[in-house]
Formats: sequence, C-alpha cells, structure tokens
Amino acid sequence: MERPATREPRAVRATRSQAVSPARKRVGVQPKRVSVSNRGVVRSSTRSTTVRRLRASGGSRDMRAVIAYARAQIGKRYVPGGEGPGGFDCSGFTKRAYARAGLRLPHSSGAQARRAKSVSRSQARPGDLVVGRGHVGIYMGGGMMIDAGNSRTGVVYRKLYRGLSVSRLK
Repeated sequence: MERPATREPRAVRATRSQAVSPARKRVGVQPKRVSVSNRGVVRSSTRSTTVRRLRASGGSRDMRAVIAYARAQIGKRYVPGGEGPGGFDCSGFTKRAYARAGLRLPHSSGAQARRAKSVSRSQARPGDLVVGRGHVGIYMGGGMMIDAGNSRTGVVYRKLYRGLSVSRLK
C-alpha cells in the first residue's frame, strides 16, 4: 500500500538583496497623453515620471541602505584611493555607502567631515559618520563602527576607538 505524498512546509529564506534592500524610491507614472489635431493626426507625448526618496520616521534620512551596504562590504580589502567594488580606502568606502541613501560626498575624509555636524556619542545613531584625524567610518550602533582601516585590516566591523568622534551629515 502506497503512502500519500505529504508536503511539509519549507522554511522560506530571503535572499540577501531582499533582506537588506528597503524600499527606497516611489515612482509615479503619469498616463500617456494623446491629442488629435483638426486634420485627424494623432500625436502622443511620452510619459513622465516622478522619483522621490522615502524618508524614515521623524524626518531624518533613511540610513538603512547605508548600513546594509556597509555590512555587505566587510572583508573587502583596503586599496589606497579605492572606491569599490573590489576594495576601498576609508573615504571611498563612506562615499559609496552614503550614495546608497542619495548623499553625494567627496572622496576626502576631511571634506566629508566638514559636511557633518558633530554629535555626542550618546546621541549617535546608526548611519552617522565616524570621524578621526584623516579617517572616516560609519557608526553602526552600540559603540561599533565599520570602516576601511588600513591594508592589514581591510573593511572591518569594530569598536569605536579613542580619538574618534561621531558626526551627522547635514
């Protein structure tokens, strides 16, 4: 006697892109416009689109994309002047990560620091910029950061160390 085949529920696992990719854009498409001239010629215009960035609650910038990108780069090598995808220097890493949230930053740690306003460590939020003398990284919360430290460490997740301050991009 044959047993009926039973299906057991499988665990559904999100792919990396599904798990860390928040909805970042809302696109509205206007309908195609059609006009008819008095001679019977039909003309149509192209569709126009509107793209708006979604914001996190409270009016602050949505830093989920920055954090997700930073986490995905852990283990990549340090490359002087590098902006990814194979390797980064500190400011190239932050420049590329913040671009995910629609923020354009220069490829210079000093210039990035000048675009940010210093906040106390107690007020730090994930996604804030970590600034040191000639160095930048991304604050991850809980006193931790991700940065492209040097050629020995590459891109690493580590504790905020002495001499660093936290700044929020304006």
